[in-house]
Amino acid sequence: MRSLMMVTQLGLNVMVPVFVCIFAGYHIDRYAGTNVTLILLILGFLAGGLNAYKLAKAAIAMNEKEEKEEDERVHMERQKKGHENVHKPKQPSRVKRHDDGKLL
Repeated sequence: MRSLMMVTQLGLNVMVPVFVCIFAGYHIDRYAGTNVTLILLILGFLAGGLNAYKLAKAAIAMNEKEEKEEDERVHMERQKKGHENVHKPKQPSRVKRHDDGKLL
């Protein structure tokens, strides 16, 4: 589902600036009698490419952050499991006793 949303968002981020620029260029040409549509079309493609680049960069950063958090979680679980299985033998007392049971 996440991939579908990313593809949809990428398509919209590229196509909307192109269509807006074509629409604006058409109306400017129609009322002013100029040929600006081609220039605005090129600007629309550049804006769409910039939007796609920013979206891809943000998606990569988000994926790297999630991978780092997952690695840290796995590392903490391994450390926790490693300490649960360690059993140290009881150390003998360093306090010496006399034969009558009194401490020195």
